[in-house]
Amino acid sequence: MSESQESTHVYRHGRGTDESHRRDQALFKQLLIDHKQLRRETEALPNGIRVQTTSENPELVRIIQEHVEGMKVRFGSGRAIRSWDPLFSALFEYREEISMVYRNIENGVEAELTADDPKLIELIHAHDLTLHQFVERGFEASRHASPVPEWVQEAYRSA
Repeated sequence: MSESQESTHVYRHGRGTDESHRRDQALFKQLLIDHKQLRRETEALPNGIRVQTTSENPELVRIIQEHVEGMKVRFGSGRAIRSWDPLFSALFEYREEISMVYRNIENGVEAELTADDPKLIELIHAHDLTLHQFVERGFEASRHASPVPEWVQEAYRSA
């Protein structure tokens, strides 16, 4: 993303500049670079998703696992990433109502994101679609705001 594009973003939850943010960002960047070596499979659940993100590359397996651990910590503490993107802002705003459980598996990570509120389940599905786009298109997908449910669009139009 060019500096001119970046400067037009409104960061709703601040921008991270500490060491943990730089580490998380470096892991995310590497996953975008090597996106063609990633595999992501999603199973829809009545209240969310179960997803496996894997790679045959042992270094990418380590990066996937570190990335998910970093996002779990970030999510739990409300330290948003991509807070210029309405989807990620909404995920962090509703993080107390979304459950994220994961475990490392042989070639990556299996994670479950679930919620009780149908609107938040819709948000989880939009997040899943976004991550599939990152895996499919790498940096090209990351340059754009994520697809969001209509209720998120409406909330951010008035914000």
